[in-house]
Amino acid sequence: MPNEAITVKTVKINEYLHHIDLMAYGTSRRLSVYLAEFNNATTLFDCGSSLDAKRVIRYCKKNEISLSSFKYLIPSHHHFDHAGGFWKLYNEIKKHNPNVKILTNQQTMALLNNFEDHLARAKRTYGNLIGTMEKIEESAFQIIEPSTQFNATIPPIAEFEVNTSKVQLVIYKTPGHTPDHVCPAFIRDGEIEFIFWGEAAGTIYHASKLITMPTSMPVYYNHYDYMNSLRSLKKLTVQKAGFGHFGVINGYDNVKLILDEHETFLEEFRQKIIDFYAEKPQTKYVFEKILPFLTPRTDLPIDSNPIFKNIALGIVYGMMMDLGYRKD
Repeated sequence: MPNEAITVKTVKINEYLHHIDLMAYGTSRRLSVYLAEFNNATTLFDCGSSLDAKRVIRYCKKNEISLSSFKYLIPSHHHFDHAGGFWKLYNEIKKHNPNVKILTNQQTMALLNNFEDHLARAKRTYGNLIGTMEKIEESAFQIIEPSTQFNATIPPIAEFEVNTSKVQLVIYKTPGHTPDHVCPAFIRDGEIEFIFWGEAAGTIYHASKLITMPTSMPVYYNHYDYMNSLRSLKKLTVQKAGFGHFGVINGYDNVKLILDEHETFLEEFRQKIIDFYAEKPQTKYVFEKILPFLTPRTDLPIDSNPIFKNIALGIVYGMMMDLGYRKD
C-alpha cells in the first residue's frame, strides 16, 4: 500500500480501494476514479467521459473484477469529465447485473439528462476530447439526499463487507464547484478511511508538493457555497482523500495540510483577480497577469498539455463570473 504523501499511480491504496488513472485526454495524471472491491459488491466513484468508459471495463477485466458485482455507480457531480460516461458504463454493466444503480441526488440526475448546454460550453475548452452524452433512463437511478452533517456518525447509505469487517458508505453535500456536487466516503470502525473530494477541494497537478489549483469553472461556480463546503470538509478527520484531478493524499496530517493550503490559496487567487481587474477590466489582461501565478503550481509539462491554458482561462473566467464581472 502507498506510504508517500501523494499517490499518482494506478494502484490499490488499501485492501479494497483501487485508485485508477484513466489516462484521460490520452495522457497520465489528468483524471482519477476510484473502484471499491468488497466481498459482496463493487462500487465506482466517477467514470470519466464516454471516451474513458472502455478503460474502466478494461481495468475490471485485467483485475478479474466481475461486472456482475457492480452495485453502485456514484458521480461526484454532473460534469462530462466526471460523469459523462455513466450512460455508457451503465448500459454495459446492466447486461451483467440489471440491478446496478447510479446512486446520486435529484440535481445530478436532472443535469445528467439535460447536458446539451454543458457539452457545448465544454467543447470550447476541450475540443473533441469531451466524448458524447446520452439520456439515462430514470430506472437507472437510486436517488439519495446527501448529508449536510459532517461527521463519521451519520447514518450510512449502504454497508459492505471486506474480509471480516464492515465498511459504510456515506455521502456529504458539497455545493460550490457545481450546485449538485457531493463527496462520498467510506467509514470503518468509526474512522473515515477514504473520502472522494471530486472537485470540492481544488485540483492537484503536482506529484510531490501539496499545492492546489482552483476549480472555479463556469457557469455554476459559487464561491460562497464552495468555501462553506471546504470548511465543512475540514471538520472531518480523514485517513486518505482522493482528488478527481488528480491522485490520493495519504495520512491525516497531509489531508489537513492540503485543505488548509487550498483555503488560503483560493482566497489569494480571488484577491488577485479583483486587483488585476481593477487595473484593467479585460479578461485577457486578468488571465495573462494571473497565469504566472498558476504555472509553478504544477510539475506537468505545460507545453505537452495544450488544454492547460484553456482550463486556466476557465477557472479565471468562472471566478470573474462569481464576482459579477462577467455574465456568461
